[in-house]
Amino acid sequence: MMSAASTAGVMALLAAQLAAFLALILLASGLHKLIRRARSQAVVREFAGVPRVLAPFTVLAVAVTELLAGLMLLMPAYRAVGGVLAALIWAAYLGLILRAIAQGKRDVDCGCTIGIAQRPLGAFQVTRNGVLVVMAALVSGSALVSVGTTADGPAISSQILAALALAALYGALEQVMALTQPRGGVLL
Repeated sequence: MMSAASTAGVMALLAAQLAAFLALILLASGLHKLIRRARSQAVVREFAGVPRVLAPFTVLAVAVTELLAGLMLLMPAYRAVGGVLAALIWAAYLGLILRAIAQGKRDVDCGCTIGIAQRPLGAFQVTRNGVLVVMAALVSGSALVSVGTTADGPAISSQILAALALAALYGALEQVMALTQPRGGVLL
C-alpha cells in the first residue's frame, strides 16, 4: 500500500504532467494567434463580436494572456495562478461557444483549431472546453496543495513526454472530429 507521502508525490507528478500539456496548448494557441493575425482578427470580430477597430488589440491581448498562462503553468511557483488563468481563458471561450450556439451561429469560426478544417459548433467544442476548464482547475488546486515541491531531471522529462503524448492524442481527436459528421444532425 502507498503511503500518504508517496500518493501525494504521484499526484503532484501527474498534475505537473497535466500542467505541461495545458501549457503546450496555450503556448501553441497564443503563437498561432500572433502568426495568423488576419484569421485571428476575423475570429474576434465574427465570433466574439469585437468591433473591427479593436480586433488587433484584442488578438494581441488574448495571445499574450494565453502565452502568460502557458508559461506560468510551466513554473511550479506560479502554477496555481497559471491554472486559474487558463481555466478563466477556457471558460470565456466556452461562454462564447455557448452564446454562438444559442444565437444559431453554429457555422461561425471560433478559432478553436490550428490548421484543420472548421466544423460547426456543437457538443464536441462544448465538451472539449469544459474538460479543459476542469483540467486547469485541477492543476491549480493541486499546485496549491504541493507548494514548494521541486522537479528533478526524470520528473521534468516525464512532464515533457506526457505533454507531447497528450498533445498528440488531443490533435488526433481534433482531426477525427473535423472529419466526422454529427449523427442525425444533432450538434447539441
